[in-house]
Amino acid sequence: MRYIFLDIDGVICTTSVYGKGMNNKWGVYMFDVKCVAILNFILQETGAEIILTSDWRTQHTLQEMREIFAYNSVLKGPIGFTPSMKSYGGLNLQGGRADEIKSWLVTHAWKNDIKWVAVDDLKMGEFLEPNFVLCPNEHEGIKRKGIKEAIIEKLL
Repeated sequence: MRYIFLDIDGVICTTSVYGKGMNNKWGVYMFDVKCVAILNFILQETGAEIILTSDWRTQHTLQEMREIFAYNSVLKGPIGFTPSMKSYGGLNLQGGRADEIKSWLVTHAWKNDIKWVAVDDLKMGEFLEPNFVLCPNEHEGIKRKGIKEAIIEKLL
């Protein structure tokens, strides 16, 4: 099995689309269409499933997130969320989110031979290497040159 632990803001919802497209029933920003095209390519190439790590998971149900992904033309919606943990917050956003991903893996992936990647604009490399891909520019997200290839390489 293959999993993408996916953040939204700064990854598929970039600053280039902020202020556009909040006129929907969820009151959320539209995803960047170029980022969606890249995410769809990755999903097709790898067959990966999405586990949502974004803070959006605390504001919407899994069904709502699936609807938001479908509304934005993403081929697959998330199959689950990482757990919300007390270590995430304040000055420990990176370490806390990494803890949430590790907790999900311990709970759900302990008996499977899996491949996974975490994709985020938070710098979590020190916690999740070699399974982490940073989106360093919130204006570009996964559109940035080399990111698509780095994600696919970790999943195949």
